[in-house]
Amino acid sequence: MAQDSSKDVPLKVLVAGGGIGGLVAALGLRQQGHDVIVFERTDLAKEFGAAIHIGPNGHGILKNLGIFPEELGANQFEKFADYDAQGELKNLMDLLSLDVWPHKWVGCHRVALHEKLKEKAIALEGPGIPVTLKTSSIVVDVDPESATVVLEDGSKYTGDIVLGADGVSSNTRKIVVGPEIKPRGSGKSLFRFMIPREAIQKNPRIAHFAQYNGCMTSWHGEVCRLVMYPCVNNTLMNFGAIHPSYMSPAKGEGWDQEASKEKLLEVFGAFGPQVKEMLDLVDSSTLKVWSLLDMERIPRWYKGRLALLGDAAHPFMPYQGQGACVAMEDAASIVALLPRGTSKDDILERLALYQSIRDERAHRIQASTRNSGQDLGEEEKRQVDCEILQRSSKNISETVPVQEFRSAVPHVWN
Repeated sequence: MAQDSSKDVPLKVLVAGGGIGGLVAALGLRQQGHDVIVFERTDLAKEFGAAIHIGPNGHGILKNLGIFPEELGANQFEKFADYDAQGELKNLMDLLSLDVWPHKWVGCHRVALHEKLKEKAIALEGPGIPVTLKTSSIVVDVDPESATVVLEDGSKYTGDIVLGADGVSSNTRKIVVGPEIKPRGSGKSLFRFMIPREAIQKNPRIAHFAQYNGCMTSWHGEVCRLVMYPCVNNTLMNFGAIHPSYMSPAKGEGWDQEASKEKLLEVFGAFGPQVKEMLDLVDSSTLKVWSLLDMERIPRWYKGRLALLGDAAHPFMPYQGQGACVAMEDAASIVALLPRGTSKDDILERLALYQSIRDERAHRIQASTRNSGQDLGEEEKRQVDCEILQRSSKNISETVPVQEFRSAVPHVWN
C-alpha cells in the first residue's frame, strides 16, 4: 500500500514581526521542518540601551532551541536588593539559596539575544529550511481565510498559516478582534538607559550600589521607581526609571523616544543625593523614554488561519520583566502544536487548542504585572516583591491547562 506522502510536506508559515517572539516561533518552526517567512517592519538596525530579564520559563525554551544566553554575556541573578528613595537598604535577598527554578533567571542584552535568534533562524547550516527574513516589510492586511498577507508596497504572500507577532501596535490584531480593542496609555512612562558598572564602582559614594554580581536592585519612591540590573557579563548596568507619564510627556509613540538628562534628574529630584549622583552618569545621547501601554483582554487569539502572539495579543508592563518570556511561551506553544506532518486541515483545531492553552495563563501574568506596578506603601512593596519571587519559582508546566499538551511536549517547559 502506498504511504501518505503529505506528512512529509512542510507547512508554509508567514510571520508578521521579527522581534523576539516572532523569531522564536520562526526558529522553532524551522526546526520542526516548516518553510517560514518573517516580515519585519524595520531594517533591524542595532538597538542600544536595552536589556531584558530571561526568566526560567524563557531560558528553558531558548536552550531547547540551541540558544544559551550565558554564551551571549547573560548573567544569572544572584541577589535582590531593595532601597528606599533616599538610598537606604531595606532588604537584601540571596536568590541562589532559593534553588527552586528549573532554569536560571538571567539578565541579557536584548540586541545580543535578538542577533543570535536571527543568525540561527536564517543560517544555512542546522536542521530544517533556513528562514526567509524580509526587512522593511510592513504587513498592512491579512486575509485570515486564505492565509494571505499584504505588505505596504502592495505585494502579497500566501501560506498555510499566519502568525501575528507585530507588537503592541499590531495591525494583525485589528483583523482578529477588530479595531476597537487597542492599546491605551497606562499613566506610567519609563526612562531607559545603561551605565557601565565600572563608572559606578569608581565613585566611592555610590560604589556599594554595584558591589554584587548579578544583583537586581530597586529604589522605591512614592510615585517613581528605579530598577537596575546587570548584563554583558556584569559589566553594563541596565536601568528602567518608572514614573507618571505627565512628568515626562513623550513626543511620540514607541520605546525609542529621545529624552534629556535634565528631565530625568528633574523627575527623580526627590530621590537621595547618592541616587541622583548615579543617575548623573547617564550618557544623554542614549537616554530614551517610553510611554507604557496597557490593553483590555482580547476575546480570541485567532481568526481563520491567523493567530496572535506576544504583545500583539497581550501588551505587558515591564515591572516583572515577563513580556519577552510570555511571548516565548506563546511561540513555543505554536511550535509544539505544529510538528512536521501537521496537515493543513488540522490548523484550525490546533489554533483552538493554542488559545485554550495560552489565554488564561498569559492574561493572569499580565494582570499580576499590572498590579505590581501600582504605587504602594513600603510594607506592601515588600509583600509584592515576595509574591513575585514565589510566582516566578513555579515550573510553568504546573499551570498549563491541557494535560495532553503538557505530557506530549515536556521538553518545552522543563
